[in-house]
Amino acid sequence: MKNLLLAALLVLAFVGSTAPTAQAQDKQYKFKTKGGMVMLRDKSEGFVFVRRELEGVFAERVKAVKNKDAEAQVAQISPNYSATQPNGQTWNYEQIVGYIRRGAEQIVSVVDLSVTIESLTVRGDEAIVDARQKFSRTQRLRDGEVHNVVTGVLQRETWVRTAEGWKLRSVDNLREQSTVVDGKPLNPSKS
Repeated sequence: MKNLLLAALLVLAFVGSTAPTAQAQDKQYKFKTKGGMVMLRDKSEGFVFVRRELEGVFAERVKAVKNKDAEAQVAQISPNYSATQPNGQTWNYEQIVGYIRRGAEQIVSVVDLSVTIESLTVRGDEAIVDARQKFSRTQRLRDGEVHNVVTGVLQRETWVRTAEGWKLRSVDNLREQSTVVDGKPLNPSKS
């Protein structure tokens, strides 16, 4: 009963928070519950097209990570990139490029990597995505040793369509983060 009430409130909050134009108010929204989550199912042609494009971009990202191709990953980043970490720290383009390049050097092998779109909002040439990432790999850590590392996160990503394709402009609202090293959960207070 509580879940149904919560689902109804989420639906009302979402519909009530959409753009105030008459066109948006007339749009028919479809919802479904999956794994205790309420999800919007939009089957409009434009929405489906953007989702497919972004799924292609994510597939390119996965391929680049698996190939340890930092420059292919960097090519997907917008020059005006910014990210807000859970601790409030902000990263810019130069910082994320350095992070990507260091990561490619540290990864020994990729066991599995997936990026799943859990929600998508399209506003013209901008797409806001809740993306769930799961990443299992062997990686050389600060101690110089190779470890089995599994990470996960759900984060909001804002992508912008450019002449060169979709570029990642910002990342924020990181949540549901997890890190497991050699089968043991990492204690965030010690990292």
